[in-house]
Amino acid sequence: MRLDMELGPGDSHINDDYLGAGYAVLTDAEEEALRLLARTEGILLDPVYTGKAMAGLMGMIRQRQIGLDERVLFWHTGGVPALFAYVDQLASR
Repeated sequence: MRLDMELGPGDSHINDDYLGAGYAVLTDAEEEALRLLARTEGILLDPVYTGKAMAGLMGMIRQRQIGLDERVLFWHTGGVPALFAYVDQLASR
């Protein structure tokens, strides 16, 4: 199946405002994203990549950088095994 569309450099946007405290450092924003998606959607995110990305998406929606009527594709790339490295930190909160 072929999609009749083309994407170019102007069709994507990279926002590095939501890197948090650094690589693999769990912040309150990432923890909120992890807990919210697990509780409401049954989707597990890892704290290293997808948790940060979802925290950024939530922040952009809250700041109205993304409108409530806009369509967003969030590409969950996996990483659930990384949760095991954070079990003590997540269980203590």
